[in-house]
Amino acid sequence: MLDPWAIPAVHRGAICAPQGTTNIVVWQPKQKNSAPIRPPGSEIPYDLHMDPIWTRLLAGELDPLLLAAHGVEPGRLSQLSQLRKYGSRDEVAAVLSLWDARRRATGRIDQAERLWVTAEAVQQATRSAVARHKAARIRQACSESPVIDLCCGIGSDSIALSQGGPVVMVDRDRLRLTLARANVRLTGGKGDAVIADAAALPLSPLPLHIDPDRRLDGRRRHSYPEMLPGPDVLEVLMERHPDLALKCGPGVDVSQLPAGEVEFIQESGDLVEATLWRGSFDGGQRRRATLLPSGESISGEEELLDLFTDPEPAWIHEPVSVIERAGLVAQLLSRHSIGELHPGLGWLAGHQRIDSPWLKSYEVVERMPWREDKVRRWLRAQGEGISIVKTRGISENPAQLARKFRGSGGDLILALLRHGKKQVAWILRRSL
Repeated sequence: MLDPWAIPAVHRGAICAPQGTTNIVVWQPKQKNSAPIRPPGSEIPYDLHMDPIWTRLLAGELDPLLLAAHGVEPGRLSQLSQLRKYGSRDEVAAVLSLWDARRRATGRIDQAERLWVTAEAVQQATRSAVARHKAARIRQACSESPVIDLCCGIGSDSIALSQGGPVVMVDRDRLRLTLARANVRLTGGKGDAVIADAAALPLSPLPLHIDPDRRLDGRRRHSYPEMLPGPDVLEVLMERHPDLALKCGPGVDVSQLPAGEVEFIQESGDLVEATLWRGSFDGGQRRRATLLPSGESISGEEELLDLFTDPEPAWIHEPVSVIERAGLVAQLLSRHSIGELHPGLGWLAGHQRIDSPWLKSYEVVERMPWREDKVRRWLRAQGEGISIVKTRGISENPAQLARKFRGSGGDLILALLRHGKKQVAWILRRSL
């Protein structure tokens, strides 16, 4: 079992407990030489309480109820009354909540139907595909060395990290930490759990992954200064842990972040995360855009876009979210004969269809000044209809416009784009 007072020396081999151990170490700064990051007395209180129903669930004592509740709809009173044969009202409610959280996690987190999760924690958990990608980068740099997963939550990142070597899970929420350790063991990983406040725990300089809290009263916080723990704690951790990965929201302002590579990650069409990589994890570029599950990436520095000089392009190209968010669209101009459609617009133009995972290519059918009645008359004359409406720099509501035009049928795309003071309607057809 891990000795909490030996934490500064865990890199000497003390962190990996035998596979059967279940202890969670509770660490609180009591020694004079513990050197907490925050002054004594300013620590965030630990959540040391463990819900007795969760204790019974994890111990397998409620397995009959868990099995019986699988597939039960919460609103079906007859089914709910049947479940009372297997547990109390509170136990039934807890198990139904668990199954609901597992359903929410399906498609985002691997083996969701087996893992121990809560609905709130699922919303904050790293998608499994993203966690595997990050773990691969970390393990490529540090091989099978122990890695600390700070603010681990229910353990989505810990699971991925533990597949390549031991992981030390740290969180101040006892329930989430307990679930994380159970999930790591369930998926065959190795690791230990320490309940502690990130600002007060002196960790050895092992490779570190940290996922700060980025929600306040249910609202997402994107800025670096609003993270919890905040920059005062994070930057001390960066000094102590040269090899560090900081999980951020995709809306983070890169200019606010400390030095390192910032990787924006898109998974299955969704822009989901930005990660600050430091030390040996840093790939040497300030910005990187990565597509998952393919793993294709582009890196470099943010650059201005050259204009496409022909005012009558045959094709318009929309960059996927991740490369635009990373500020790396200009990297595509050296690969293809394209340029920016209009200064500051971000969309590209050219005379050829482009087959690229970084671009959505649309063939230009028509263009005209934007007026709803003018577009409607053109569609009627052509016997065409609009299936999708896109806007850029224009205050129109795409969903409302799509409903108005959908009655005509058809599969054209209406792109309303601002060209300086002008609003231009581009009628497009998606490249197959």
